[in-house]
Amino acid sequence: MQAHGSFDLWVDNRVLLVRISGAWNEEETRLYFKQIKEITSPIIDRPWAMLLYLNGWELGTPEAELVTREIVNWVSQHGLARVAEIYDPNAMIKLEIDRVVKGSPDEIERCHFLEEEQAFAWLASQGFPV
Repeated sequence: MQAHGSFDLWVDNRVLLVRISGAWNEEETRLYFKQIKEITSPIIDRPWAMLLYLNGWELGTPEAELVTREIVNWVSQHGLARVAEIYDPNAMIKLEIDRVVKGSPDEIERCHFLEEEQAFAWLASQGFPV
């Protein structure tokens, strides 16, 4: 099956920046997971952070959600310490994120922001400048 959805990944200092858009299926989520593992390999030896741009995300299939749970487990076992989520008020996105990360380790602190500048400031205050 063809992958649906899209993403951009890049690392700045010890922060993985992720822009997600579209409606995701399992194939796109597996590709995303593979690339997360590759791009974070130089930074997972110490705590790191993630900044997620989610305004273009249209959620995903149940199969994509299962892979997302694998991603949450993997990042929690490989040093992820902080997550800044940027998206306009959207109850569906908030509910989906909360559902997927439910049961993940408490040491991963998450914060939601409306503006990129707020997210950058928070990450910097947590020891993860971008």
